[in-house]
Amino acid sequence: MNKESIKQLINAHGWLGLIISGVLFVVFFAGSISFFRPEIMAWSMQPHFEVNQGKQAPVSEILASALANRNYDAKEHLTLRFPSDDNPYYHAYIDIKDRPVEPHYDVLTIDPVTAKIIYEGDKFELADFLYLMHINLHIPFGSYVVGFVALFFFFALISGVLIHARKLLRNFFQYRNGDHKRSQLLDMHNVVGVMSLPFTIMYALTGLIFNLVIIYQASFAFILYQGDQDKLVQDAGYVLIAPEWQDKPSPMTDIDRIINATTEKYGVAPRVVTFYNYGDASSVMQIRGVDAHEFGSQFNVSYSTVDGSLLRVQDKFNPNIFQQGLNSLSKLHFGDYAGIDLRIIYFLLGMAVCALIMTGNLLWIEKRVKQRNAAPLTIALARYVTNLGSAGFILASCAAFLTERLLSLNVTNRIDVMMLSFWLTFALYALILLSPIAKNQRRLLGLTFYLGATLLLSTVIIDWLMFSQALILQWQQGHRATIAVEIGLMISSVLMFYIGKHFCNNAHVALTDDAANGSNEDISAKQPLVS
Repeated sequence: MNKESIKQLINAHGWLGLIISGVLFVVFFAGSISFFRPEIMAWSMQPHFEVNQGKQAPVSEILASALANRNYDAKEHLTLRFPSDDNPYYHAYIDIKDRPVEPHYDVLTIDPVTAKIIYEGDKFELADFLYLMHINLHIPFGSYVVGFVALFFFFALISGVLIHARKLLRNFFQYRNGDHKRSQLLDMHNVVGVMSLPFTIMYALTGLIFNLVIIYQASFAFILYQGDQDKLVQDAGYVLIAPEWQDKPSPMTDIDRIINATTEKYGVAPRVVTFYNYGDASSVMQIRGVDAHEFGSQFNVSYSTVDGSLLRVQDKFNPNIFQQGLNSLSKLHFGDYAGIDLRIIYFLLGMAVCALIMTGNLLWIEKRVKQRNAAPLTIALARYVTNLGSAGFILASCAAFLTERLLSLNVTNRIDVMMLSFWLTFALYALILLSPIAKNQRRLLGLTFYLGATLLLSTVIIDWLMFSQALILQWQQGHRATIAVEIGLMISSVLMFYIGKHFCNNAHVALTDDAANGSNEDISAKQPLVS
């Protein structure tokens, strides 16, 4: 490839990376945290409740407890989510008849031993809030935005490989120390980019598939199926369970026996059991779970709850290739197929990609400042997006963790208060970046990371002040997700304190050098955001 082509690729790579950087950082940062979504959910919830020990109650008893004295809509589906290693409770989702306002269903958390309802409603949504930030940014059509960002990210990856292809191996271990800050940033950007390349390509492709699947579906339905979308969905293995309501009450078969037999067959308890037309002669029970013996394989079986007959089965013995392929991609994307150690590796790689995004932006900014070939407004906007999309989002996430722990269960609209704390922190930081305080951006970033570290450390301290006995008891019972999250918060706090100290030290040196040179220029126009 000639020099002119490489130069054009570099320009395209830089501009493309800058344009998508804000959204891409949020997606990777929130996604990296979401690798520990079950643990964060347990951290939010478990200290508030006692975890009973003993033999679990039958599923039929759990279901009866969920439906008791509740005007449920039998024509809709009733869902039970089973306990897991990270979450020791049943969660029931019961559609309510003739409810005019959202939500049209009740969410119940049920003790698996006593079958008593612990609490009603979605009170602990921090983990899901961050997860949905990764999926759709909490904006309309956000999943499509994330999908197209994944598409542009894939192009940026390919262009980056082409730019450095000739020197990829020769300069792999190169890191230029000294006062050449741009060289340091460039070496860091290249090494992180190469080391994380398989990971980032996998995420770019799976993100495309998951977020833009509706576009592929419409195209295939039009071209290959002459517009017959139902036939496409059926061939893809998605068979809608919609039994016709007969309005004939019928006694239930022994659902516990069916669930136990399914557990024994696949070697693992189901994740979700859903009932359709509950109590009617047309009632169907759908059992879904993950096959413990084969990668990417799930089981999805349906039974009549009237006579227990098997209606439909999809598993490794009766596979659907398309479905298995999506399941395998899902496993790769979420990293939930090889234990906690793999998720930690995924988390570190995700954070490395966040560093890749930041160094790419800083390289672009410093190059334009040095060459004076970009409008000041463009550089200022690039700095603003870089700061807000990274430090602003990190600080808002720290505030959400602290709010989640401080809020009492009796607070009305508890979820809304937690979300409000996030968005208010984010909005306040956006305003601060426009104020004179942001003139020295290094010092501002240092103070931001100091504040984030303080918020996380305060969260852990408050945790022990409020729930020390419950935390110790749960650790003794083997429920250790809560303390594991606290360890992660403390490590993050120490790391953020170190980063903040680095920024503040560099800001002091930069100001001293500037004063010694007798310059009155804005220091942020001469220095990159990090050294």
